[in-house]
Order: sequence, then C-alpha cells, then structure tokens
Amino acid sequence: MREREPWQQDAEPGGIRLRRLNILMILLAAALAFVLLYATYQTVASYSAMLEATETYIACQQDAADMKAASDYLTDQVRYFTVTGDLAYMDHFFAELQTTRRRENALADLESRVSDTEAVSYLTDALGRSNTLVQREVYAMRLTCEGRGYALSSLPDALGETVLSEADSRLSPEAQQSLAISMVFDETYSSQKNQINQDVSECLDLLLRTTREEHAQSSTDLLSRLRQQEFMVAVLLIMFFAMVFLTSRLVIRPMMAAISYIRRQEELPLDGSYELRFLAETYNRIFRQNRENQDKLSYEAEHDALTGLYNRSAFEKLRSMSRRRSSALLLVDVDKFKTVNDTYGHDVGDRVLQKVASILRSSFRAEDRIFRIGGDEFAIIMTHAGQELADLVERKIRDANRRLQNPEDGLPPVSLSVGVAFGDRPDPTEDIYKDADTALYQVKNTTRAGCAFYGTEYRPSQDASEDDAYAAI
Repeated sequence: MREREPWQQDAEPGGIRLRRLNILMILLAAALAFVLLYATYQTVASYSAMLEATETYIACQQDAADMKAASDYLTDQVRYFTVTGDLAYMDHFFAELQTTRRRENALADLESRVSDTEAVSYLTDALGRSNTLVQREVYAMRLTCEGRGYALSSLPDALGETVLSEADSRLSPEAQQSLAISMVFDETYSSQKNQINQDVSECLDLLLRTTREEHAQSSTDLLSRLRQQEFMVAVLLIMFFAMVFLTSRLVIRPMMAAISYIRRQEELPLDGSYELRFLAETYNRIFRQNRENQDKLSYEAEHDALTGLYNRSAFEKLRSMSRRRSSALLLVDVDKFKTVNDTYGHDVGDRVLQKVASILRSSFRAEDRIFRIGGDEFAIIMTHAGQELADLVERKIRDANRRLQNPEDGLPPVSLSVGVAFGDRPDPTEDIYKDADTALYQVKNTTRAGCAFYGTEYRPSQDASEDDAYAAI
C-alpha cells in the first residue's frame, strides 16, 4: 500500500477540521438565523396584537358612543312629544326603541369583541338604566295622550297597554300634561340620565386603560425582542456582515424608532423594509382614524349639529366665564318661531335657525362665545365687555333684527328678543343667567324684537313700529 506524503498527512486532518468548523459555523449561523427569524416573527405578532387592540378599542368606543346617542335620542323625542304633543316625535321614539335598536346592537357588538369584561357590565348597566327610563318615558307619553285627548286606538300598543294610576287618571288634562313634562325633566329623570352617561364614561375609561395597558405590554415585548435581535445580529456580524447591515438598517432601526413614536402617540415614519412600511402605514391609518373619531366625538359633544354653534353642554361648562365683572351674558330668543315651523315646516325652520346663527356669528367678535341652548334659544358670552358697550350691543341686535325682518333669501321674516346682563350691572342677583332672563322677558312681554338690559329701564328701539308689526305675525 502506498504511503501518504507527509504534507498529505498534515493537511487532511486540517481540512477535516476546517470543514467541520465551516459546518459548525453554518449550523450556528443557521440556528441563529432561525432564532432571529422566530424573534422577528414574534415581534411582528406583538405589533399585530397592538394594532388589533387599537382596532378593537375604536370599535368598542363607537359602541359606547352609540349607546349614549341612542339614549339621548329617546330622551329628546319624549321631551319634544310631552312639550309639543307632536305625534311625529312619538313615532320617532318607538322606531328607535323597537326597530333601530341602537342600544341593544351596541351592547351585542361590544360583547362579541370584549366578552366577560367589566366594560360590558358598565354598558349593560347603562342599557338597564335606559330601559328603566323607557318605562317612565312611556308613562309620560301616555299621560300626554290622555291630556291631549288622543284616541288610544291610533297609538302604539305599548301606550295602549300602559295603565295610568287612579290618581293620575283623575287629574285634569292640563295637570296630566304638566305631570308628563315634569316626569321627563325633573331631578329624578336627570339623575338617571347622568348615571347612564357615567356608566358609558366608565366603560370608555376602562376600554382606554385596557388598550393602553395592552399597548404598553406590546411595547415592552417589542423592546425585549428587539434587544435579543441586536445580540444575535452582533454574533452574525462577522459571518454575514451584509445581512446584518441590511437587517439593522431595514428592520431594527425602524422598529426602534416606531416604538418611540408609539410611546409619544405620533404617526410612524414610513421607513425600513416593505413589511415595516406596510405596518407603519396600517398603524398610521388606524391612528389617524382613532384621532379623527376622538376629535369628532369631542366636537359633537360640544357643538350643535344644526347650526355649528356651541351647544347647551358647552354653555354649562363655560357659563362661569359670564360671572366675571368684565363679561356679559346675552340670552336670545327667536320670536314666533313656532309659528314659522307650523306655517312653513321644520325644514324652513331649520334654515331660519341656521340663518340666525350665521348673523349672530358675524355680528359679534371672534372672542365672544355663541351657543344654541334650546330649540329657538341662543346665548352669547361676551368677554371684556362692561356696561359701556350697551349701546354697541343694542346696535348689533337692532342691525340683526333689520336683516332678519327684511330677508332677501326667500325665508320668512323673524326677529330676536334679547336680554342682556353685564358683569358690572347694578343691583345684581347671585345668578347672571337669571338677570339676563329677567331682561329678556321685559322684551318678550312688551314689543318683542328688541334688546333689554338688566338694571336699566327697557326702551323700545326706534324701529318699534316695524317690530310691533312683526309681533302681530
């Protein structure tokens, strides 16, 4: 047998060792690559869980908003019906209660998303309280029907099945109508409404806290996994420098940056690999939608949908501003507005209210706050306004009435009665709203279409002849 050369004897074991080392490095690199791939998969899964939590929160937030909106809608319809007796409001009430069923649908959707959670119990409590109020509301509508002499055969079955107490049955029609109005406006009713709103708020707060906790946990998981990836990338750096460079540039750095943006509640930059850019774009779209929904809910909570002015809720929040000595409160009432609605219809009435809102907005300063606090009732809080501006305010109201009484847009003429109370008014009571209301009734009980100031004798404007003529409409 031929003997091996000495270099062959030395080289072959070395070659075997080199091949073994290469195989070991390949196996190590493959193992590290597999672990790195798995860690990346877990990172994406954590990121997807964060996005899913955000989507769930948005949907649940909408469910809570639907519950509140439906409850408020029922309240509005029953109040309108007890005050006006208009059967259309009763039809709207039962359509929402029996057909649309937004409250029940909102609760069912919430249960399908976050079942067996405290948030569901809050919304369940809200629905239960709302259903309790429905019984009270149906009873009030039955009282209204009795007081107004409506035939029960033409009314919904729920009203026909509602039996009045013996004491309520013996009341006069006027007393029955008054009792019906009291039942949906008294403190007991308002307390129940506040509790419903509190339940909805608790539900939203709990959903928000849960989502934040899930986001925080996902962020922690992401950061932990990314640090593991950094270690593995460092090990692979020698063997796969190019791969490490691309991975770090296209995956690690964008992900680290994304976590910082998420923690600061900002949109993610569209950097990194295609997958990360896609995830960032998806997250940004959900983030913007969530922010828009929050802004929309906030706007709708403080603004009147018809006129775009601040609503009654915002007025109650900002009402303290009118108590300052350097402020003024104006209460504005559209004269004979019910006649406009009855004569021309509610669509024209709505356009008249929008026109009134537009004229008030253009007549006062940007710093003044204008509110629609009722059907045809408005309020204005003027800042940096003392009694020295009384003549200016009166001219503004006179000019607004002139524009409203001489329309050029085909709308029926209307006028405004205004009561004003300045913060530095003489002989004030404790409530500036009450003083402005007192001044308003000075106008309403005389000529209408004018402006009265609390603490000052009311003098009809020079256009009193026109105002008297309009008051006869």
